Amino acid sequence: MRFQLLSGAARQLEARVVEALDGIAHIDRIGFRVKGSDSFIRKCTDENGNPKRAGAGAQKYVEPLEEVEDQIAGRVLVFFRGDLEIVESRIREWFAASVEFSRREPEANAAFGYESDHFVFVIDEHMKPEGWDAAGPMPTTFELQVRTLFMHAYAEPQHDLGYKSRNQLPPDVERQFAWIAASAWGADRTMNELYDQLSEADPGGNR
Repeated sequence: MRFQLLSGAARQLEARVVEALDGIAHIDRIGFRVKGSDSFIRKCTDENGNPKRAGAGAQKYVEPLEEVEDQIAGRVLVFFRGDLEIVESRIREWFAASVEFSRREPEANAAFGYESDHFVFVIDEHMKPEGWDAAGPMPTTFELQVRTLFMHAYAEPQHDLGYKSRNQLPPDVERQFAWIAASAWGADRTMNELYDQLSEADPGGNR
């Protein structure tokens, strides 16, 4: 029953995002999903299966079924880095109740790795299916990621191969991940530069 309610809300939120971004160019895809039970447990517990703690004696999630922000999560993939700001500006107009925005990127300038823009929005009442409030603790927010195709091409395989592993990766594997991330980073920026150059050379073209 709970999964059905979450799935219903995800479908409504996806339709809302599709409507919000209608007419904007360079959008590859828009999709929403409900977090699986295995992923949910992994996010809320440590390697020993105990609740994760933010500090001494304090649980990271007091009420995980309500507090985990990405139980419903959406993703918008765009062609070019320059499209991120355009898409995100429109999304902010349609989903005014933003709880959080973060740009995930490596902290060190010389490092390469995961990149993505993350929003956390409040789930509006009209997006909640019938029976939501009677189902017990339910999430109050959903997550929305906006990234380019090159960001996504690195992030998804890396997530499956690296992030989901609770074991320390061998140094050689970490270096291979860094090489892939650097290649994706360079290709992403070069593609955006080419788009800008061609647009300037042919301002009336269908770009």
